[in-house]
Amino acid sequence: MKTPTCFEVELSVDQTPNLNCLTEPRVAMDTLIEFVSQAIGDKSGVVEVLLATFPAVLFLSGGCSLRCSAIAILFGAATLVLFGIGGVAGAGVVVIAEIVVVSTAVLNLRKRLLKIQADLDATKSAVRDLEITEGRRQVFNANARD
Repeated sequence: MKTPTCFEVELSVDQTPNLNCLTEPRVAMDTLIEFVSQAIGDKSGVVEVLLATFPAVLFLSGGCSLRCSAIAILFGAATLVLFGIGGVAGAGVVVIAEIVVVSTAVLNLRKRLLKIQADLDATKSAVRDLEITEGRRQVFNANARD
Protein backbone atom coordinates (compact mmCIF):
# COMPACT_ATOMS: atom_id res chain seq x y z
CA MET A 1 0.00 0.00 0.00
CA LYS A 2 1.30 3.44 -0.93
CA THR A 3 1.97 5.84 1.94
CA PRO A 4 0.33 9.24 1.43
CA THR A 5 2.36 12.37 1.09
CA CYS A 6 1.68 15.50 3.08
CA PHE A 7 -0.41 16.82 0.20
CA GLU A 8 -2.75 13.82 0.26
CA VAL A 9 -5.21 12.96 2.98
CA GLU A 10 -5.07 9.39 4.14
CA LEU A 11 -8.46 7.67 4.50
CA SER A 12 -8.83 4.96 7.07
CA VAL A 13 -10.96 1.86 6.72
CA ASP A 14 -14.10 3.63 7.88
CA GLN A 15 -13.51 6.49 5.36
CA THR A 16 -12.68 9.15 7.97
CA PRO A 17 -9.71 11.32 7.07
CA ASN A 18 -6.50 10.87 9.00
CA LEU A 19 -5.15 14.40 9.41
CA ASN A 20 -1.97 13.40 11.26
CA CYS A 21 -0.09 13.62 7.99
CA LEU A 22 -1.12 17.27 7.54
CA THR A 23 0.36 18.36 10.86
CA GLU A 24 3.90 17.51 9.81
CA PRO A 25 5.86 20.55 8.62
CA ARG A 26 6.52 20.59 4.88
CA VAL A 27 10.01 22.06 5.21
CA ALA A 28 12.18 21.14 8.11
CA MET A 29 13.54 24.13 9.99
CA ASP A 30 17.00 22.54 9.96
CA THR A 31 16.98 22.64 6.16
CA LEU A 32 16.11 26.35 6.12
CA ILE A 33 18.81 27.17 8.67
CA GLU A 34 21.34 25.14 6.70
CA PHE A 35 20.38 26.96 3.49
CA VAL A 36 20.74 30.40 5.08
CA SER A 37 24.03 29.55 6.75
CA GLN A 38 25.35 28.08 3.51
CA ALA A 39 24.29 31.21 1.57
CA ILE A 40 26.06 33.45 4.06
CA GLY A 41 29.21 31.33 4.21
CA ASP A 42 29.19 30.60 0.49
CA LYS A 43 30.70 33.96 -0.49
CA SER A 44 28.36 33.98 -3.48
CA GLY A 45 27.41 37.57 -2.77
CA VAL A 46 23.67 37.02 -2.79
CA VAL A 47 23.34 38.33 0.74
CA GLU A 48 25.31 41.49 -0.03
CA VAL A 49 23.20 42.25 -3.11
CA LEU A 50 19.96 41.66 -1.21
CA LEU A 51 21.12 43.83 1.69
CA ALA A 52 22.04 46.58 -0.76
CA THR A 53 18.44 46.59 -2.03
CA PHE A 54 17.05 47.46 1.41
CA PRO A 55 16.97 51.25 0.84
CA ALA A 56 15.00 50.65 -2.37
CA VAL A 57 12.29 48.97 -0.32
CA LEU A 58 11.83 52.25 1.56
CA PHE A 59 11.00 53.98 -1.75
CA LEU A 60 7.97 51.72 -2.28
CA SER A 61 5.86 54.03 -0.13
CA GLY A 62 6.84 57.10 -2.18
CA GLY A 63 5.30 58.55 -5.29
CA CYS A 64 4.74 56.74 -8.57
CA SER A 65 8.19 57.44 -10.01
CA LEU A 66 9.94 56.38 -6.79
CA ARG A 67 7.84 53.23 -6.61
CA CYS A 68 8.66 52.31 -10.22
CA SER A 69 12.35 53.03 -9.64
CA ALA A 70 12.37 50.85 -6.52
CA ILE A 71 10.76 47.99 -8.41
CA ALA A 72 13.32 48.41 -11.19
CA ILE A 73 16.16 48.29 -8.64
CA LEU A 74 14.73 45.14 -7.05
CA PHE A 75 14.30 43.53 -10.47
CA GLY A 76 17.86 44.51 -11.41
CA ALA A 77 19.21 43.02 -8.19
CA ALA A 78 17.36 39.78 -8.84
CA THR A 79 18.79 39.75 -12.37
CA LEU A 80 22.30 40.26 -11.00
CA VAL A 81 21.80 37.36 -8.62
CA LEU A 82 20.47 35.13 -11.42
CA PHE A 83 23.44 35.93 -13.64
CA GLY A 84 25.81 35.18 -10.79
CA ILE A 85 27.10 38.72 -10.40
CA GLY A 86 27.21 39.03 -6.65
CA GLY A 87 29.40 40.19 -3.86
CA VAL A 88 30.79 43.65 -3.72
CA ALA A 89 30.44 44.23 -7.47
CA GLY A 90 26.72 43.43 -7.53
CA ALA A 91 26.08 45.37 -4.34
CA GLY A 92 28.02 48.31 -5.80
CA VAL A 93 25.85 48.34 -8.92
CA VAL A 94 22.71 48.30 -6.79
CA VAL A 95 24.01 51.11 -4.56
CA ILE A 96 24.91 53.24 -7.60
CA ALA A 97 21.39 52.72 -8.98
CA GLU A 98 19.93 53.78 -5.64
CA ILE A 99 22.14 56.89 -5.57
CA VAL A 100 20.85 57.84 -9.03
CA VAL A 101 17.25 57.37 -7.88
CA VAL A 102 17.80 59.40 -4.71
CA SER A 103 19.52 62.24 -6.58
CA THR A 104 16.69 62.32 -9.12
CA ALA A 105 14.13 62.42 -6.32
CA VAL A 106 16.01 65.27 -4.61
CA LEU A 107 16.16 67.27 -7.86
CA ASN A 108 12.43 66.74 -8.45
CA LEU A 109 11.70 67.77 -4.88
CA ARG A 110 13.79 70.92 -5.32
CA LYS A 111 11.88 71.81 -8.51
CA ARG A 112 8.57 71.32 -6.73
CA LEU A 113 9.70 73.46 -3.79
CA LEU A 114 10.80 76.26 -6.14
CA LYS A 115 7.43 76.10 -7.91
CA ILE A 116 5.60 76.25 -4.58
CA GLN A 117 7.73 79.21 -3.52
CA ALA A 118 6.96 81.03 -6.79
CA ASP A 119 3.23 80.35 -6.33
CA LEU A 120 3.43 81.60 -2.75
CA ASP A 121 5.17 84.80 -3.88
CA ALA A 122 2.49 85.33 -6.54
CA THR A 123 -0.23 84.83 -3.92
CA LYS A 124 1.46 87.33 -1.58
CA SER A 125 1.62 89.86 -4.40
CA ALA A 126 -2.06 89.35 -5.24
CA VAL A 127 -3.08 89.78 -1.59
CA ARG A 128 -0.96 92.95 -1.35
CA ASP A 129 -2.66 94.33 -4.50
CA LEU A 130 -6.08 93.53 -3.03
CA GLU A 131 -5.18 95.31 0.23
CA ILE A 132 -4.03 98.39 -1.69
CA THR A 133 -7.23 98.35 -3.77
CA GLU A 134 -9.38 97.99 -0.65
CA GLY A 135 -7.56 100.88 1.03
CA ARG A 136 -8.13 103.10 -2.03
CA ARG A 137 -11.80 102.13 -2.10
CA GLN A 138 -12.22 103.08 1.54
CA VAL A 139 -10.48 106.43 0.97
CA PHE A 140 -12.65 107.09 -2.11
CA ASN A 141 -15.85 106.26 -0.18
CA ALA A 142 -14.77 108.51 2.70
CA ASN A 143 -14.08 111.40 0.30
CA ALA A 144 -17.40 110.83 -1.51
CA ARG A 145 -19.36 111.23 1.75
CA ASP A 146 -17.75 114.57 2.56
